[in-house]
This record gives sequence, structure tokens and C-alpha cells, in this order.
Amino acid sequence: MDFDLLTVFLENLQAMSVAKQERILIAVSGGPDSMALLHLFVRWNVRNIGAFHLNHGFRETAARDAAFVRDYCRDLHIPVEIQEYDINRYLAASGESKQQGARKIRYQLLKNFAEAGGYHRIALGHHGDDQAETVLMRILRGSGLHGLGGIPMQRGMFIRPLLTVSKEEIIRYCQFFGVPYVQDETNLEPIYLRNKVRQELLPLLAEEYNPEIMTRLVQLADLAREDELELQTQAEEICRKHMRWQRGQLTFPRGRFLELSTAMQRRVLRRLLELYRGHLRQISFVHIEQWRRQILENPSFQLTLPQVWVSGNVEYIFVGTFSAEEWEPVELTVPGQVQAGGFTVRAELWERDQLPPRTEDCEDFDLEELQLPLVIRPRREGDRLRPFGGAGTKKVKDLFIEARIPVQLRDFLPLICDQEGILWIPTVRRSHRAALSDSTRKVLRLINVSHS
Repeated sequence: MDFDLLTVFLENLQAMSVAKQERILIAVSGGPDSMALLHLFVRWNVRNIGAFHLNHGFRETAARDAAFVRDYCRDLHIPVEIQEYDINRYLAASGESKQQGARKIRYQLLKNFAEAGGYHRIALGHHGDDQAETVLMRILRGSGLHGLGGIPMQRGMFIRPLLTVSKEEIIRYCQFFGVPYVQDETNLEPIYLRNKVRQELLPLLAEEYNPEIMTRLVQLADLAREDELELQTQAEEICRKHMRWQRGQLTFPRGRFLELSTAMQRRVLRRLLELYRGHLRQISFVHIEQWRRQILENPSFQLTLPQVWVSGNVEYIFVGTFSAEEWEPVELTVPGQVQAGGFTVRAELWERDQLPPRTEDCEDFDLEELQLPLVIRPRREGDRLRPFGGAGTKKVKDLFIEARIPVQLRDFLPLICDQEGILWIPTVRRSHRAALSDSTRKVLRLINVSHS
């Protein structure tokens, strides 16, 4: 039965090592893609799934879509979370585009709910047509090999079991199994680049140049992703062999760097930043190339990149500015901002109903559940923390090991505490204490501004 997607769905789950005992949160908009995904997960293991729907309020039919998802899930006895968020208000404050801002909020709310609810994975309904559109859009923007890899089937908690399936196959599946769905009218508006690519450019390419353009673009993504993975593996091996942690800085021999090809130089620099910062957010090709030119052209240099200093002399390239000097505990006023152990930490106060979405650089606490004042201090022997979502306490040392924090940096990481214990270790874990609840009125937001 070529209309039944269960076989390819199961193959993709197996490729991502998704086990039946795992709890899966499914992002359900109500459209055919997410409804087919939900239906397939029901056939897979209905006992370990839940649904999440975000009512962003963009369209007049948003409330209708939320009610549709709620009723469908309740009829099948599937736990469903319907959340509302004023994204227009967030966009006005952030200045982000409608699609970019909505995507950011949706992913963060999904992740927050999944972590709080004990879900292991978050399933999204992206399909092969989405992949082809993404690759073509990135070609238009002049993307490199990494960008041509398109949408990954798996990244962190997020999985996309339908990424190898076409939109047409999804529609046929819904029709055959009687899976109901609603239509998002904004998908037809040609004001967005993706919609213009979907409605105008891809049909033109298929009609005038190559009727298999969709398949070829998906194939290009697969080839580019495999090649990029191989090059990334080489860069990781080069870094592992030659980089060193010294006085809290990450160092790499300049002579070895100059022996590398241009392509590998860029990948090594990206990898060094990723190892030091834990992520590559806000780092663009321009930053990497600016840094690379400094290494090639100047015997010594200093350069400020987002959230980190980089520098170099005739022998070494340096990432970061940590020193080996000990640092003393400092009090963090609420609201306020301090530097501690090379980090900058800010405390903000918010009314619960005005709270912006949480990002990976911050954590939220119920103010009334805390014992002020807050103190930021280095780790101590015997420090323990009960992680958020965990059943018992853990040694801070073990949390550092699990988070793969280099030994050289562990004494520099700030432990943010109230008078009863540790609340949060930025880049590592937060405590279970003072979690937000329905009764929360005032929220303390702690933000890791930088560690540079």
C-alpha cells in the first residue's frame, strides 16, 4: 500500500534510535502534516505520546484550529496542551520578522513544556517538500555546504520522522485513513519567501527545467549533509589532537592552523568556538572570516566576537580571557547585574503575565519561593544539586562531568544560590526549586549574559 507511510515512518524512527518506551511530544498545528504525524504515532504507541498546540493568534481561524486539535486529541484520549502566546507583542519588542519570531517562540515553548512534562523527544511534521524548499532558499542566499544540508532529521530533542516523505504522500495518507485536518491560509500568501518558492519558483523549475527538481534537491541535502559531517569529524579530530586548555583559555598552535586548507581552517575555528561557548549562536560566516584573516595577516591580534574574546601571538591562537586567579563570592541584587568568575549574570523581575519566552541563556524562578539575597560563588567540595525534573540530588562534580565541562573551567563556573542552596549553574543545570506554577505572580529571571 503506497499510501501507507507507516513503514518509512518506522524506518526513520529506527534510524534516529527512538525507542517505544520513550515519551514523545508531538507538535500539532492541525494541518495535514502534523495530523498525519500524530496519527502515525497513535499507531506506533498511543500510551507514550502527548500533543502540543500553540495558538499564536495570527489568524482569525487560530481559535478554531486550537479547538480542532483539542477535540481530536481528547476523542483519542491523547494528553494535549494548548498554549496561547501574544507573538505580535513579542515581535514588536524584539524587531524580529513574523516567521522568525514565531518559529523561535514555538520551539522554545515546546522545549520548555517537554522538559517540564518529562518527554524525551519532540516530533515535528516537516516533510520532503519542506526540505526541498529550504535547500533552494539557501542556494538563493548563497549558503555554504552546511546550509545546503537543509533540515536535519534529528537535532537535540527534536525529530522529524516525515522528512523523507512528500507532501502529496501525506495528503494521500490522510485521505485514505480519514485523518481530518485544517488549512493554514497564510501558507498561500505570496508575501513570504518560502511561499513564493513553493508556489512560483519550484513549479517553474519543475515545468521548464526538471520535473524531478524536488527529489533532486532532497538528494542534494543528503549528499551535502554527509559531506559536511565527514569534514566536521575531521575538524573535531584536529581540535582534539592539537588544542589545549591553559589558564582557562583554549589554545591552538598557530603553525598547525596555517598548514590547514582554507575550508578546514574555517571549520576548526567554528569548532573551537563551539567547544568554548557550548554553542555557535550569533556566530556568522563574517565573524569566522574576520578572525581567520587576523590569524593570517597579523603576528598578534585581539578581536571581540559575540560573547567571547579571541586573540593570538606568533605561537598560539587563544579563545577566551579567563585567568587562573581565584575569585570571591559576590551578591547579586534583584534586579541587578554582576560579573563573577568571568561570567556576567543579570537578575530581572517580571510579572508572570508579561514574561517573555525563556531562552537557553536564562532560567525562571518563582520569586516568593526564594530566600534572598542571591549569592554567586565558585563551587565547593561536597556541593550538591537536585536537578530540575530529577528525583534526587547529584554532586555538582558529577553534573560537570555529564555536561562535559573541561576540568580547567570548573572552578570558574558561577553557582547562583539563594540562602537555601544552589539555584542554577549556567551552561550546566538548574535546580528543581522555585519552579513556576499556576500560582506564580512574580518571576525572577536569571540571565547568563556572557562568559567572556
